[in-house]
Amino acid sequence: MARILIVGSGVVGQATGKGFAAKGHSVSYVDINPQTIATLRAAGLTAMTAAEVRWDEVDIVMLAVSTPSVNGKIVLDYIESAAIDIGYGLAQTSSYITVVVRSTVPPTTTERRITPILERMSGKRAGIDFGVAMNPEFLRAVSSEQDFARPWITVIGTTDRFTAEILDLLYAPFGALIVRCTPTEAEMIKYVNNVYNAVKISYFNEVHAICQHLGIDSRLVSAAVARSAEGMWNPLYGTRGGVPYGGACLPKDTTAFMQFVREHGWEHRMLEAAIAVNEHLAARVPAAASPDQIEDRLAAARRRDEAAARGEVLAIEVGEQEQIVL
Repeated sequence: MARILIVGSGVVGQATGKGFAAKGHSVSYVDINPQTIATLRAAGLTAMTAAEVRWDEVDIVMLAVSTPSVNGKIVLDYIESAAIDIGYGLAQTSSYITVVVRSTVPPTTTERRITPILERMSGKRAGIDFGVAMNPEFLRAVSSEQDFARPWITVIGTTDRFTAEILDLLYAPFGALIVRCTPTEAEMIKYVNNVYNAVKISYFNEVHAICQHLGIDSRLVSAAVARSAEGMWNPLYGTRGGVPYGGACLPKDTTAFMQFVREHGWEHRMLEAAIAVNEHLAARVPAAASPDQIEDRLAAARRRDEAAARGEVLAIEVGEQEQIVL
């Protein structure tokens, strides 16, 4: 049984704490809001300020402080302030404590901002005297506790093997796939997760608008596409990255449908951007018509770049065609 301290007792913090408590762990909550502390105590939970923590009685710290955006820029003041408190706490004990960032933060934040604060305030070294990990949450506000109890994936980002093993044991009882990676990769996974959801919603909003122009049922169209498009039913389709789409259908149909929309004076900004991104990449990397061609295309692009760095001209074979790359 681990002694877990939840720092930041909002939706994510409470769902995390209650989920671990249900597995038999000892959970305490820290918050700066007296009302939040009072509410948690009234519910029979252990809650306190950072100054009241007995650090010799802590094994794992889950940092779930809010990271809001103001005028489009993320605010890290709260999580950095919490990291200062935790760093002071680490200085008060000889125990090996694992500090886990649960808050959503931009890539490199855990390694370049949070870890240095912990080291500076504690006078200790990450990976030697204490552990640091980035463990993003994938919780929906309306079902946060259920989502934590039944996760579809657990991402553990750390550069410290001992810390990774501690968190493997902590999360194994939940039964989800555990992905081990670096803290920066974990932070990137969380943002790409949310951004992809936003992109998908925006794409189908544009589809909805075009269907309305045509006087057809967008719900029928979208529901059918959800079952017919490989990008829908194959979760790995299109995720390899680094190579533009090719083949007989995608280049032809994307440009044709874009022209159809333009001729009617409508908009399809998502498709316009997709074509632009593909054309930009295709200027450097040969297109791939199928997944089995991706590695060959990437290798060809690397050879081209190496040749360009030497000031050479390289001819690359691409299927039955020859492309001259400068």
